[in-house]
Amino acid sequence: MGKSKPRNRTKNRTNPTAKPLADPELAAIRDQRILPVLKDLQSPDLKTRSAAARAITNLVEDHKSRKLLLREQIVRILFEQTLTDSNLETRTDGWGILRNLTVEEEPDFCIHLYRQDVLTAIDGVLKTIVQTIESQDVPFAKLPAAQQNILWNLTSSIISLVSSLAEAQEEIAEAISKNSTIVTFLFGLLAFSTPSHIQNELLSCLTILTEDNKLLDQQVVDGEWLKGLLRIKDAETIDSIAACGVLHNVFVTMKWFDHNTPVEGASDASLIPTLVKYMEHSRPQSNGHNLSSSPDEVLQLALEITASIATSLQEALEHGSRNEKEFEGFGESVNGDIEDLDIKDIDEDEEFKDEDSGDEMNQDEIDAEMEMVLGDDSDEEETPGEEATLGLLVRLVAPQLLSLARPTQDANNPIQEHALSALNNIAWTISSIDFSTGHLRSLQKFWATVTQSIWDGIISPVLASNTADIELASSITSLAWAVARSVKGAIKIKPEEQRKFMALYQASRSLEPSNGDSKGEDDTDAFQGLGVKSIGILGSLAMDPAPVELNREIGIFLLTTLSALPDVPAADTVEALNQLFDIYADKSYSFDEPVFWGDNFSKHLEEIQPKAKKLAKSIDKRKFGELRSRADEAVLNLGRFLVYKRKERKEDRDDFK
Repeated sequence: MGKSKPRNRTKNRTNPTAKPLADPELAAIRDQRILPVLKDLQSPDLKTRSAAARAITNLVEDHKSRKLLLREQIVRILFEQTLTDSNLETRTDGWGILRNLTVEEEPDFCIHLYRQDVLTAIDGVLKTIVQTIESQDVPFAKLPAAQQNILWNLTSSIISLVSSLAEAQEEIAEAISKNSTIVTFLFGLLAFSTPSHIQNELLSCLTILTEDNKLLDQQVVDGEWLKGLLRIKDAETIDSIAACGVLHNVFVTMKWFDHNTPVEGASDASLIPTLVKYMEHSRPQSNGHNLSSSPDEVLQLALEITASIATSLQEALEHGSRNEKEFEGFGESVNGDIEDLDIKDIDEDEEFKDEDSGDEMNQDEIDAEMEMVLGDDSDEEETPGEEATLGLLVRLVAPQLLSLARPTQDANNPIQEHALSALNNIAWTISSIDFSTGHLRSLQKFWATVTQSIWDGIISPVLASNTADIELASSITSLAWAVARSVKGAIKIKPEEQRKFMALYQASRSLEPSNGDSKGEDDTDAFQGLGVKSIGILGSLAMDPAPVELNREIGIFLLTTLSALPDVPAADTVEALNQLFDIYADKSYSFDEPVFWGDNFSKHLEEIQPKAKKLAKSIDKRKFGELRSRADEAVLNLGRFLVYKRKERKEDRDDFK
């Protein structure tokens, strides 16, 4: 009997036009193993068929044997004979073979099965399972243990198969959601006493199906299924975490955020205590031993759900804020070519010389324009509902994650990686919140303490280790950026730590493609690189009230980086410019006069301006629209920023006359 295996989505499919039998080894395997066992699978003798089915279940795990089985039409044989066999055990083995094939093969194999109408076959076998479970003549509990095991093995194969199919394609997931037999069976099984592995597989399947699936999620909240999931969540068993995953998907799809929900307690806030309790129970103790007997995969799942909750909260806050919108320029479109925009180089005095012109901007216009360059970060006052999940993430979750994310001797510690990811998402969410209204002052104070602990306990040790693990360095840099940004740069760093991030940026340049190649990256991925993250954290550390010397060192680094244009990745260029806009946004900052003007930053930015414009023009907007748009926007804002700073300084001088 084949056991359920973890999904392997690596590319295992071979070219159907290839001729594998030209290989003597493959020919031998075919003749000695594959053809005999397929012949036995179609034997009129029941024992022979059963033995063959079990043998094939094992052969599927071998890559070469699996490819030969597919070549010899194993799927056709299964559909036409094995899955309709008169013997339940043989049928069960057949479904196990099909299940393992979907686990081992790529998603296109599942698409092939879907087109072969596998859902109809599943529909039929589920009716058999339900009839057996609900039989009044012979109660399921009174069936021999062997028969019960066969039925649970069959159930396991079907659940796993449905999971693979749903993952393969949205169209298939939608078709499954519309199949009342499958959906009713899955949710109905939650209320039945099943073996633990069946319950776990079932909840994993439902997690896949309910993700961004309004059709199914609406069915969940309209019926009794939601109550069943909440009961499992509150039961404090190992399945409670998996139930949290399903519920989180439903809450996000239905936009049930905290108190804005038609069912009391049905929001992500209700999931956090369950997740935290498991983290607390499972985390390694000081003696190095783990007191939890639960598998690490469950703890990883709890961390993944937590990370997703933080991201969902950020999206909810941004969506709900009327001021949180994409920058649209200064009354001019940035969707066209940058050369079409009416931007004059800063050294052209036309913009300043005609003081009597009606086009001269007054101070209010200057302030309004600069506000648009820097973006309006103000949010509407957070509602108590929004504070519920936020408060739990800060006060309950973050301290647990801090413990789990600390550096360990294990270079490949998945728990640490997932904890870092969750902590990173929480920090980014908090960085998007405006605390200036004062209504979250207590929470802000608590978070400030947490952020310093994160820096001292996680970020500093990794920086001090000079790790060669680029993935870890990238994760730590992203976390550092989010943490510093969330407290407006108010982090106490150790001496020379800013130079560690500068070194990481230089290291990123040797790892990433050249600028010409980097424009071929995915738009989104381009802004997730180590280079952009390094620039981002440096910019946050240079923000007011940073010491003048630290600000100068970082400011010069950013300008030096930009001076290498056009030999600088476009995403790095955009981030460096945006950081400079933020750092030197206000003349009242202590470093504005001695650094921006004292070190002649304005002149250096004027020299960078045509280079940045040339870089933006070189990006193919048809292929990389987001990258081009953001580059155009940064160049446009650079011109406006320089205008603003020059006029700001001119007005200062006029005040002293």
